[in-house]
Amino acid sequence: MLNIRNQIALLFLCSMLLFANLAKADEQTLATISNDENSNTYKLVIDSDEDSNSIKTFYKDIYQDGKKISRTTLDYQVMIKTGMILEQRDKYVIMKLKSSNFDIDQGGIITVDTLYNGAKGTRKIYDISMSKNKTGWGLTNNGKLIRQIFIQTNKVMILGAVGIKNLIMK
Repeated sequence: MLNIRNQIALLFLCSMLLFANLAKADEQTLATISNDENSNTYKLVIDSDEDSNSIKTFYKDIYQDGKKISRTTLDYQVMIKTGMILEQRDKYVIMKLKSSNFDIDQGGIITVDTLYNGAKGTRKIYDISMSKNKTGWGLTNNGKLIRQIFIQTNKVMILGAVGIKNLIMK
């Protein structure tokens, strides 16, 4: 049987756990990104305003062997101006997001700009849509909800990986 002190401590602990879960309730993973070259995964996460559900912040979480190793804050306003870089190696921008109509309250069409072949300088683009749905924010491609993006590496003889061959969106 719990005495009054233990009951108060238990109530306090339960309240803190509930508050911690509510505080994180406005953070949502849009998509998990993986590739055929290594076991690293990335999550594109947004933090939205609890009252208006407007986007406050974009994050890129990096996972290695299932453990989160870093979080980078991404400036969504740059997406409209020059493009929000998701991945860059040396001077090569591997993947970035661009939009001419993105709005933090409504979303918009986002162009995923990928480096197809760094040796030739060719790029490939994919259009996706970001909008609110019943459960929060979501990404869609051709009307289908996207939760996972798999990157197929473009490999050529002698040079090896030179870019992104294809994005498979599920």
